[in-house]
Amino acid sequence: MSEKMQIDAAARNLVRRFGEDALRQADIRIKELQEHGEAAGLDFWRGVRGVVQSLLHGDGTVKH
Repeated sequence: MSEKMQIDAAARNLVRRFGEDALRQADIRIKELQEHGEAAGLDFWRGVRGVVQSLLHGDGTVKH
């Protein structure tokens, strides 16, 4: 599975699990990775956050 596919899958999973709170959940993971100096994981989760944001607010409604 490509990284893009993994990012999309992770984002959809967050939205499915947390709904409108998915963006905050992604931010929590990003903050934790920053605090631990995990640069590789940061890129992945920043990508996830971007997809979550698009899923939640792309057309003003939550998409599941």
